[in-house]
Amino acid sequence: MTQSYPGQFRLARVQLINWGTFHGYYSIPVSREGFLITGGSGSGKSTLLDAISAVLVPHGSLNFNAASQQESGRSNGRSLVSYIRGAWRTLEDPQTGDITSSNLRDGATYSIVALTYDNGNSTVHTLVAIFRLDGGESSNADIKKLFGIIPGDVDINELTPLLTRSLDTRKIKARFAGTTATFTQTYSTFADRFRRRLGINNVEAQMLLHRTQSAKSLGSLDQLFRDFMLDKPTTFDRANEAVEQFDDLRQAYLKVEDVNAQIEALAPLPAHNDRRKEALAAREKADAMLTALPTVCRRVRADALDEEIRRHTANLSEAEARLAELSEQLEHRQSEERRAADVVNERTSNAVEILQLRIEREQQQITHRQNVFARIAEAATGWELNFGQSAEGFAALQASAQVRLDDFETDKAKLNDESRQLSVESEQATQNLSTIEADLASLSGRRSNINRELLELRQHLCHDTNFTESELPFAGELMDVSPDHNDWEPVIQKLLHNFAGTLLVPSAAREKVNAWVNSHNVKARLEYRAVPETTTSAVRSRDPRLLIHKLEFQEHPMSGWIQNFISRRFNYVCVADLKELEALSPETRGVTQEGLERHPRDKDGSTRFIKDDRTSRQGTRFYRVGSTNQAKIELLQQERAAAKSQCDATRRRLEETERKLDALRTERERAQVILATSFQDIDATPAQRRKAELEEELQQLNSSPETAEILAAHERAKAALEAAHTEHSEAFKEAAQLEGKLTDLRTQRADIDPSSLGGLEPEIEDAVHQALTKTTRRLTLSNIGDRRDAVQEMLQKKAKEADTTATRAAGSISSLLSNYLQKWPSEGADLKAEPDYAGEGIRKLEYLRADRLGEFRAQFLDLLNGTTVDNLSHLATLLRRAKSEIETRMEYINKSLSRSPFNPRRTLRIDVKDARGSQVIEFQRDLDAATSGAFEEATADAHEAGVARYHALDKILTRLGSSAPEDGRWRNVVLDTRRHVSFIGRELNSDGGTVNTYQDSAALSGGQAQKLVFFCLAAALRYRLADIDAELPTYGTVILDEAFDRADPEFTRTAMDVFTSFGFHMVLATPFKLIRTLSPYVDGTIVVNYEETVIDGKPSARSGFALIDAAGTSTTDDKEDQHADAQ
Repeated sequence: MTQSYPGQFRLARVQLINWGTFHGYYSIPVSREGFLITGGSGSGKSTLLDAISAVLVPHGSLNFNAASQQESGRSNGRSLVSYIRGAWRTLEDPQTGDITSSNLRDGATYSIVALTYDNGNSTVHTLVAIFRLDGGESSNADIKKLFGIIPGDVDINELTPLLTRSLDTRKIKARFAGTTATFTQTYSTFADRFRRRLGINNVEAQMLLHRTQSAKSLGSLDQLFRDFMLDKPTTFDRANEAVEQFDDLRQAYLKVEDVNAQIEALAPLPAHNDRRKEALAAREKADAMLTALPTVCRRVRADALDEEIRRHTANLSEAEARLAELSEQLEHRQSEERRAADVVNERTSNAVEILQLRIEREQQQITHRQNVFARIAEAATGWELNFGQSAEGFAALQASAQVRLDDFETDKAKLNDESRQLSVESEQATQNLSTIEADLASLSGRRSNINRELLELRQHLCHDTNFTESELPFAGELMDVSPDHNDWEPVIQKLLHNFAGTLLVPSAAREKVNAWVNSHNVKARLEYRAVPETTTSAVRSRDPRLLIHKLEFQEHPMSGWIQNFISRRFNYVCVADLKELEALSPETRGVTQEGLERHPRDKDGSTRFIKDDRTSRQGTRFYRVGSTNQAKIELLQQERAAAKSQCDATRRRLEETERKLDALRTERERAQVILATSFQDIDATPAQRRKAELEEELQQLNSSPETAEILAAHERAKAALEAAHTEHSEAFKEAAQLEGKLTDLRTQRADIDPSSLGGLEPEIEDAVHQALTKTTRRLTLSNIGDRRDAVQEMLQKKAKEADTTATRAAGSISSLLSNYLQKWPSEGADLKAEPDYAGEGIRKLEYLRADRLGEFRAQFLDLLNGTTVDNLSHLATLLRRAKSEIETRMEYINKSLSRSPFNPRRTLRIDVKDARGSQVIEFQRDLDAATSGAFEEATADAHEAGVARYHALDKILTRLGSSAPEDGRWRNVVLDTRRHVSFIGRELNSDGGTVNTYQDSAALSGGQAQKLVFFCLAAALRYRLADIDAELPTYGTVILDEAFDRADPEFTRTAMDVFTSFGFHMVLATPFKLIRTLSPYVDGTIVVNYEETVIDGKPSARSGFALIDAAGTSTTDDKEDQHADAQ
């Protein structure tokens, strides 16, 4: 067959190794006249096309099986890794429930795709893409890649021995040494090379070829022509030049602002310096008194110890004399008792003593049993049992004890449950009372309504950053609900609750506050705003119903900003009822007195309503707005009284339950005692009988008058000795105590070093002594410690307050100078960020106020008329002319479209329509306003007008040069002239009249949409791939996936005629149903097949194909190369 279209590169062969389910080596010849890929659903048609895309498309833009995704609207899960691995199905792991892929190639493996292009004049290039994954690798980042261009038609099966262990780039390059083959691991280099060799003009044409593969994904003419036909406009370059050249003017303006900023930055310095000096003097006096305090206290203590030592010495002398006297008396009594005992023993031969001992033992037995009986009787108290000392009564008592013991556990469990419940209630009541008291204590020491934890957080922040609390206010502290609108206070408090707790930070303090907050765990939700230092109050709306008219604002530098903020963010109209609420315009925000909020209507037509009646947001205690907290204090006082009553009541109930538990335990112990006792343990009758008998015998022995007298004398001697022992023991203890106390006093006195009692200045000593005696008439050993601690605490507090004031003033000075030097580091030669340099800073302030501001202003105005305005003027011209230039370029497309009928006796034409949005129109209006007219001669008097012109330019150029994402989006909108127009297709009859108009494919049927897209695609491809005067494009292969699947045969033939008339080589993937229609346009067809089978006992899958040439001969190629399973 004669070669068609000589000189045009057309795809001649596709080779695959290990691509998806094409496992092994496959070679697919592609006929030059046209080629058709067909097969059943899921057979692998798109797999072949994705292989071609893996070579021809930048991998960052690669979109596998794009036609299917356009149809389904979701990703199909295909990736370069899945194709290399040969993923063919997904299964659920029964153990883990995870979804995993089944792969044909799990170990180390590789894939090769080669595309051979032939221009019909003996020039042939083979494009090769090699991909390798090692074992265990499964991400795109793991893929090793090599791309090459080899002269001639090369069989890539020769490369497989070089890939079994690794991707050996050196050996592959050596294999083609001596040829013009090139290899690279960088796709962009590879693409630049093959575009030059194949005649693809640019990357836009390359991408258009890829998008053509899934033509259905082009949803509108706008998308096609904006993204794939028109080049990026020069407006971006012109804007960049204007941004760069604006810098000189900006610097001149900033010089003027810089001098003013320096003056403003140093202005507070004199006041900070005066405050620091006063605080340092107060701190010095407090330090001197703290230093003298220990010495003064030691003097007072030494004097008190001396007095106590003298008193205790005298008392000890008296006690020792008394003890000596009692010792002599004790010896005398001991002698008397011994003599009386000897007389008794002589007269009775010890019989009396023996009887007395036996009687004593019996009495002990009687006493013991009577005591046991008494314990039993006490244990049975309240049991209403009169058991006496009979065996029968005692048995009844034990039976009753057993019953009580059996009931113990049940009764105890019931009381324990009650006790636990009351404990929880008591703890909650106590915690509630503590919280109220803490809040009340906090409120009593301040005027703010803000939560205690936020105030403590601010206090900590201010202490560490040397700012005062008034410098860092909460928003709620700077406003009040007007007394005339108290009925609206509950609603206003709810609406402003979150904003009221916002900490307001001056812009100058922003960096220090950010650093402190970032480095601390604030243990709460802290919201703060960096507020401009100078903000004028907003011009309030005249509608008296607006929320802002129900507020009063405190005098403060940030009050203007707060009023602005509330006017913008809380612009509620306060209405009386629902009828008035509904009468508001849809764009107006409103609220009723019952708290129902209505917000402006959204873009989707819905209207949002809110009503927040949560308990936690009810009542005065919830309030945050207000410069005073008296109402909240009164409420908390009432709540404290109620909470205290609840605490007391709960505690009394808990104590009563505990008392019942104690009584129950006591009763159990008494029952246990009764059950552990036998009747013999309490029966004293036998011992009483024996004692009576012994006493009668002793009575008979003592019936002699002489014996009775001797015994009586002995008893008197024993009593006198016992009394002497007791008196001597007490006297001894008293003397020992006095001696110990005296020793301790002398030790304490000896510990006071005499040298530590002097060296004080009389004035300081007198001040300390007055502080010690301020609340007591006399200093003693017992109160000197407390007074010392109190005075020390007082002095430390004064020192701390003075130190805090001095530190804050010093910090303010350092911070001010530090901020100054950070912004103006060149001033650091004569100035440091230290308090001692305050004088130098003040002198610098005076110098700056006398600086040559007029000269700086004149320099700024001289630069105002420069190239920046010229560049912006040029940019404005480009924007105005963009539509006409695009219309001129579209004429080439229209000439291409006019060469073939769109419908019988009708052609298609593309017109350009203005599609500028409000942002573009506003930008062009601002651009014209900033550049129209020349600025008058710069003079000092013209400074205000010059600044206004500068800000107009700065507003435009700052946003054009911004790197913020939202500004980047805006920049693209206003500068991308491709999006300032839209494209409309007009179907013309032979007379040039419009028959149909197509703005996009959304309103068309599937076939109509494909028809419109393919005609436009043909024109776009012709425009991108061929020179203006060239008969044919140098590169001719166009691939279409799912081609014409919804078009009728007539349209299919028409579209194919369009493509072929432009000289394109069509490679089509399409269902079986279109084979008859497309067969005249192709010279070869493959039928792709897919089979799931079992190989080596494992489930597997394989793809293959059958080639049908122009003569109708069928050849099957489904073999696998021996190197395909290199793992």
